[in-house]
Amino acid sequence: MSESSNTSNGAASVFCKLTKIEPEEIKGALLSFLFIFLLMTSYMILKPVRDALPSDWGDVSRATQWTYTFIFATISVLIYNFYASKTSIQKLVPRVFVAFAISFMAIFLAYKIGVDVGFLGKVFYVWTSVFSLFHISVFWSFVSQHYTKSQSKRVFSFINTGASAGAILGPLTVILLAKSMSIENVLVVTSVVLLVSLPIIAALNRHFDSLGTHCHQPEKLQSNPFSGFDQFFAHKKLLGIAGFIFLLTGVSAFFYTTQSDVLAEFSRAERKQLLGGIELITNTLTILIGLFLSNRIAQRFGLSFSLSAVPFAVGGLMLLLSANPAVIFVLVLIIARRAGNYAIVRPAREVLFTSVDKEARFKTKPIIDIVVYRGGDVFWIWLIAFIGEGYLGFSVAEKIITGAVVAVLWGATGFYVGRKHDRSEKANVDPDFSAVGKLST
Repeated sequence: MSESSNTSNGAASVFCKLTKIEPEEIKGALLSFLFIFLLMTSYMILKPVRDALPSDWGDVSRATQWTYTFIFATISVLIYNFYASKTSIQKLVPRVFVAFAISFMAIFLAYKIGVDVGFLGKVFYVWTSVFSLFHISVFWSFVSQHYTKSQSKRVFSFINTGASAGAILGPLTVILLAKSMSIENVLVVTSVVLLVSLPIIAALNRHFDSLGTHCHQPEKLQSNPFSGFDQFFAHKKLLGIAGFIFLLTGVSAFFYTTQSDVLAEFSRAERKQLLGGIELITNTLTILIGLFLSNRIAQRFGLSFSLSAVPFAVGGLMLLLSANPAVIFVLVLIIARRAGNYAIVRPAREVLFTSVDKEARFKTKPIIDIVVYRGGDVFWIWLIAFIGEGYLGFSVAEKIITGAVVAVLWGATGFYVGRKHDRSEKANVDPDFSAVGKLST
């Protein structure tokens, strides 16, 4: 055996020991890592620019933009589900990202021809917020169909670190090029990165085809574009996941408005750089936790712990924060919440979808990930506007206490959903790749 071959085998052995991934799973895991890396890089270049805008708006104005986001997210999912019913899955996924690349270039051209900058800033905010959920939902729908429940607990944590690596490169680009990274420029860069992901999708399709992981499943989905909604309302498991997502958005909304409140005294350029720094720290922590802890936690303690530990911890820390909501403490807790959510909660959420069929994975999952998520955004942001400047006049500390209560409910829901999944896995109630009709209700 050659020296290079020994070196390669040694590296593979170390990789498998570190990540708990089996040798035959390495290629698929690495390609999936690269795929989500590119997707998150494309979005995270946009995110600091987007998040710098709301600090110039009040609670009511922010709530209005989130309402528009929900409306356009719902319309986008309906269009996606309709198109998913008319084409093969292998064509569906790359075309989604081509469509987003074209849409960002269209906004770029609108800037260039002189459309009102204030109006386009709000268009940019809304459409970027739609994209922020859509691209990751489609990614996990595509990837999760090829893994069993036992595999997913080991592999998904590593794949998810690709998102964090991309989330580091995006903000780092914004920090290094803060002066030249205008809204117009980031739109072009994002479009190019999305198009670069297309060969990775093709390579993944070839790889999974060679493994035959979906040879027994239909290539096309049902022709009924509303079948995803039918399954959503028919199964308690999917409704439970939706409830978990809804409460997650509540906690996120309280943090988002608190972040906007405490950053209002900074200039827009300072906000972009500060938010880029937060993302850099958050995603570095996420990679470390994802590599060394997340899959081990899921395997040892089950999804009930993975889905509830972070929410309960966040709830307790928010109560402490309410006593002194200084800028530094708010930002530290934002980093801790995001790192825990991205590294532990997010991959655990995706494991829940390994026991459903393609219809639920490609049609119902976007409803939960996007429509329910953005619907939750609308509900919570208007609630915050009502208890804040809209009517009750809650202080920042009082808003944080309210958010802590929501975090505890989020944790309780995560524990319930995770325990149901753990029990079904032990009892083998839901065979891998089973039809949704066989899900425990």
